Amino acid sequence: MTEMLRIGGLATGMDTHQMIDDLMRAERMPLNKLVQDRTRLEWQRDAYRDINLQMRSFRDSFAARGLGLPSTFMQKTVSSSNPSVVTATANSNASNTTVQMQVERLATSSTFVSAGITDENVSSKKLSQWSNAEDIFGRDAENNLNSRAVIAVNVTRPGGEAETLEVEISKEDTLQSVITKMNRANLGFNAFLDKSADGSDPQVVLSMSDSGAGAKISFSNVADSDDEGVNNKLDAGRALFGAMNFDFHEDTLGVDENNNVTRGRSGQNAVVVINGHRTERTTNQFTMNGVSYSLSGTTPPGEMVMVTATTNTDKIMEDIMKFVEDYNALIDTINGSLREERHRDYHPLSDEEKSAMSDREVELWEEKARSGLLRNDSTLSSTLNQMRMALYSSVGTDPDRIIKDLSQIGLVSSRDYMDGGKIILDPNSREMPNGQRMNGEDRLRYYIENHGEELGQLFMGDGPTNEDKGIIRRLRSTMDNAINRITDRAGREGRTNHQFTLGRQLNNLEDRITNFERRMQQTEQRYWNQFTALEKAMAQMNSQAEQMWSMMSGMMG
Repeated sequence: MTEMLRIGGLATGMDTHQMIDDLMRAERMPLNKLVQDRTRLEWQRDAYRDINLQMRSFRDSFAARGLGLPSTFMQKTVSSSNPSVVTATANSNASNTTVQMQVERLATSSTFVSAGITDENVSSKKLSQWSNAEDIFGRDAENNLNSRAVIAVNVTRPGGEAETLEVEISKEDTLQSVITKMNRANLGFNAFLDKSADGSDPQVVLSMSDSGAGAKISFSNVADSDDEGVNNKLDAGRALFGAMNFDFHEDTLGVDENNNVTRGRSGQNAVVVINGHRTERTTNQFTMNGVSYSLSGTTPPGEMVMVTATTNTDKIMEDIMKFVEDYNALIDTINGSLREERHRDYHPLSDEEKSAMSDREVELWEEKARSGLLRNDSTLSSTLNQMRMALYSSVGTDPDRIIKDLSQIGLVSSRDYMDGGKIILDPNSREMPNGQRMNGEDRLRYYIENHGEELGQLFMGDGPTNEDKGIIRRLRSTMDNAINRITDRAGREGRTNHQFTLGRQLNNLEDRITNFERRMQQTEQRYWNQFTALEKAMAQMNSQAEQMWSMMSGMMG
């Protein structure tokens, strides 16, 4: 606005605006250099942070992908000769083994079914309208039906002890809402109301949550409630299930005097022959020697299912090579930054310079200007050397140790100088303990299959000295130190400039730029004052010349 109100050259005829702009352009050259330095520092800060982010991702991948866990090197795969009968999985503690299995019978759960409910009130009305509502809820001192009741049942799961479980019901409930409450209360059985399409009387079905023989639902020895206004739990339970038309024998639901289920079925245990030994299980899922078996069918007489647990070599190999891939990617990034060519003739562009170029030209220019910001950086060079030492140094001092370093298992440093220390599978053969000569890939597979625990120690072993620590522990320590050093220099998201070195340098440049801009404003004003004085002097001279010319014209006339 101030420049628009300034009018120069009225007396002298000079283009004052252009002359002052040219003078200020020369004055601003040191300022432009400061702005370029600021931009370059910001680019350098961002370059450090990008590398730091990749370092963090690499460090965190140790736990995320499991290479930092000894169990990773003991992963198992299990095959079954008849998956329709038996499937299995194995944990890291399972040994490599083959089991012969015959499944004679699957485990089933007990089911208790009530007789048909002929009383319409029981199947469709509120509990307060049931004919035995008083037996369920009882009455208070004023002879009114209590509003709620607590139903307690003794549930014996297969192979377990009786456990007393409770559910509270209201006189406003219906049979269906009572069933819903029982299911939500996790009483050890699931209930549903079966309304058959053939028009027969509805039935309540209780299915035990756990399979196996010996399941019971009873009402004996149930403690009474201390709550005022709640009927005796034992009486309430008997009355409720009695209204559903269940059979009882000595307070046990749904069985006769011989403890046989009167309606429904008795649960049974699974019967399995394992390597010739006949045994029973209450469920169709069980674990033995680190292998979890799941039974889903029975074997025909005379047939067997072969279940084989072996080391999951391919998965362990995949995990190790993913670590190698991530390590090599980080090496590429660091080496790329250290070796990147610096183009000193390409400075950060000012807004004025960008306006005179196309978008593509600006992109290509800034690509050159950003190049080499971390060339030969001492922090990155030191980190690279420490990573190599952590990776390739021997682990442990015991001479009898089976695996001492990466090269032994087939992982070596690339001999190509341009690779900068990447890990590769050794193409050369080496004689193995079994007398065979193997290249890197075969050596790695050999140690995975035969020495998984020792392989885990190579990567995750621990000890009092750095030499005793496994490769992953060393690398994690190296990454922590490098990340902290770079953070001290370049900061991270959420840190203010005064908390890291480059930020403090940026603050210093900002102060210098602000002060310089203030001086530029003063210099520009000074130029305008000088040109204004010149215009005034020239206007005065022009006025005097006009007066003299007027006087001379009068004398000549």
